[in-house]
Amino acid sequence: MIIFGWRVVFFTLTRGIFHCPDCGGDRDYRRRQGRNFFTLFFIPVIPLTKTGGEFIECDTCHGRWNPGVLDVPTTAQLAQMPAMLLRMAIAQVLRSGDYTNAAARSRAVAVVRQAGEPAYEDTALSADLGRPFEEVRVEMGHAASALAPEARESILRAAAEIALVDGPLSVSEEETLSAVGADLQLTRVQVTGVISLARQESGH
Repeated sequence: MIIFGWRVVFFTLTRGIFHCPDCGGDRDYRRRQGRNFFTLFFIPVIPLTKTGGEFIECDTCHGRWNPGVLDVPTTAQLAQMPAMLLRMAIAQVLRSGDYTNAAARSRAVAVVRQAGEPAYEDTALSADLGRPFEEVRVEMGHAASALAPEARESILRAAAEIALVDGPLSVSEEETLSAVGADLQLTRVQVTGVISLARQESGH
């Protein structure tokens, strides 16, 4: 007697680490999706159509979530985020002015190192300067909400102080600082206040 039918088989598409809502911490996950199979003697033999959408499954608690859960930063990502945002903010402002100025570049490298990237150097700064403007803006806007307002203000102030190393801010530098502030989800009042403090500190 031949027994046939169909069943759903789940496949792992990718693996990674995410912040599990149920576990309350970083856990390994599998990104999975189901597929209908024709079975013969209960053994899947012929793949048919995909069924349902992709989902994220925690390896620890086996909870399942929509892939949007991966947008929540992990603990490791949160630790790296201030330095990452600082790098992007500094690069945006530097290239709106004289990005070849040795003093400004040296200050930029030193500030990023102090923020938690001790291996950062001038070649990495050059790579940051070469990234597409719109790509960086999207990343900054996506990541900024994970930081407190004070941290975002500190990032903007550091970028402004570096822009002021070679003299008063140009129109282009001011416009870029305003754009960076907006990407960091700061209000216009906050941006104006941060830039004013940077000016006072630099004497410009």
